[in-house]
Amino acid sequence: MRAFDVMSSPAVTVSPQATVEEAAALVAEHGFAALPVVGGNGELVGLVSGEDLLREQLRARSSAPRVADAMTPRVVAVDADMPVGEVARQLLGHHYRSLPVVWGGAVIGVVSREDLMRALMPQDEATAARVSKLLCDNLGARSWDVVVLGGAATVLGTFHDRGEELTATALAGSVPGVCSVVVQPCAPPA
Repeated sequence: MRAFDVMSSPAVTVSPQATVEEAAALVAEHGFAALPVVGGNGELVGLVSGEDLLREQLRARSSAPRVADAMTPRVVAVDADMPVGEVARQLLGHHYRSLPVVWGGAVIGVVSREDLMRALMPQDEATAARVSKLLCDNLGARSWDVVVLGGAATVLGTFHDRGEELTATALAGSVPGVCSVVVQPCAPPA
């Protein structure tokens, strides 16, 4: 598995000429820690983090500070065909949350710690974890036992009534990767 297989694409990028406010809006909108800064041909010229943007806004040397004023020009990036293990070493070794992915010098995506975790975790386990979180978020924290095998989800738990069973079925079925759902009520712990 390579960086290309696990990256998020297309990358949300910003130009060095963009204002700090424009970049900050992108960071806030997408919940990113940082944005790749790209030149006119899509080449990586820097990285700007939310911290960099905040610092530049507080300095306010001009009425409309630019990303070029806040960005870090020396950036670690990974090549699209870099093995996932090496990508993980780069992320962890530098304590980064994400890294730009480049191909032929152009930014084509971003790989984050979350992208790597999804790739390294077996798909059924990841789907079961998403179902369990969705149930806890919507029906309350309980000891939901969720098993997913080949897209078939089984949910075991204590339900207050039939309506809650139907809600659990609908919630579990809404998770990408789930193709069928069986809900099995069990007795509350004694």
